[in-house]
Amino acid sequence: MKKNMTLVVLGLLILMSVTAVGADTIKIGSLMSLTGALAPYGPAIVGGAKLAVEQINAAGGVLGKQLELIIRDTGTSPDVGRDAASKLVQLDHVQAIVGALSSGVTIAASSVTIPAEVVLISPASTSPAIPALDDNDYVFRTVVSDEVQGVVMGRLAVMLNYSKVSVIYVNNAYGKGLADVFKETFESLGGTVPASVAYEENKASYRGEVDKTTAGAPDAVFLVSYPVDGNKQIVEAVEAGYQGKFLFSDGMKGEGVSPGPACASAESPGPIEGSYGTVASSGFRNDQIDADYAAEFGASAIPYYAQAYDAVMVIALAMERAGDVSGQSIRDNLRAVANPAGEKVYYGEWGKAAALLKAGKEINYEGVSGVVDFKDTGDVAGGITIWKINECQVVPVLTVSG
Repeated sequence: MKKNMTLVVLGLLILMSVTAVGADTIKIGSLMSLTGALAPYGPAIVGGAKLAVEQINAAGGVLGKQLELIIRDTGTSPDVGRDAASKLVQLDHVQAIVGALSSGVTIAASSVTIPAEVVLISPASTSPAIPALDDNDYVFRTVVSDEVQGVVMGRLAVMLNYSKVSVIYVNNAYGKGLADVFKETFESLGGTVPASVAYEENKASYRGEVDKTTAGAPDAVFLVSYPVDGNKQIVEAVEAGYQGKFLFSDGMKGEGVSPGPACASAESPGPIEGSYGTVASSGFRNDQIDADYAAEFGASAIPYYAQAYDAVMVIALAMERAGDVSGQSIRDNLRAVANPAGEKVYYGEWGKAAALLKAGKEINYEGVSGVVDFKDTGDVAGGITIWKINECQVVPVLTVSG
């Protein structure tokens, strides 16, 4: 009996110790594509979230506690992402989540987070379908909608003097939404879309879809793809004799594509050399994050790590303003810390922002990805950056408003 009592007491002491450790940290979740079609993106984007957490903790943390980032892999799959969100909510007890990347995964995860009253902020999901969610104001984005990107790509295709552009797109909310907006815009400006072909992820070959897309010799093919599948599509198109140009959505930006199988080096440029693409941009970007990010994680042309940084920052600032870490408190304070009015605070000014909030002052966080002012829909305003592949490197050309 005495031995049993000793074990019970020891168990209680261990539990109290674990609880005490947990009480010193505040957890936020992260839904990232570490495997699957967006695997080349996941590590780079989660790096932006990690950078924000590190800087916040170095400057004193949130409400006097250290911030802890709990990362779970979505596999770039709605089913896996939904399960990962459930684990973050039910096992890790987070009240806010940064993610997911794929729009379809974000929509699936929201079916878990909305009823649990957990804030979900995606740094990369651009589908126009997301603002239509019945979300009770628990779903936000720090990235601009494809309603803008599709319009800019349509206009860009006209400016490049393309009269016929076919589209191959990933068959999910992101792919279909962007393909539809592009088609509507391009055709309204006098262009023709001979084919708009959906594809399923993770196939060994896309020769059938590629043949349909390139039939009729379009001037260009617009790939609304992810890197793993998109690289296959480029190679198979060229192998089949396609000699036209390529246009790329944000899902094909970065070193997962160029440099990549279709553009290995400046000495031997491939078929995508000189191709143009688009990527969401929230406006003026603070370049210091790129230098700090490169110093820790290595330079990257993959988009949206700055948006992940901003998502962590606004969540943490909302907690600080509320003096509370519940999902409802975070939701109710996000716009107060991110939108005008209030004293503007910038990159590297966590200490200043926290001090102002403690003093009862209002702040307006100016994001590193651009202006992070949340609309009633949870979206942010902004523009689109046009980029080009030059000597197998991604080079920004200009940023335009939507």
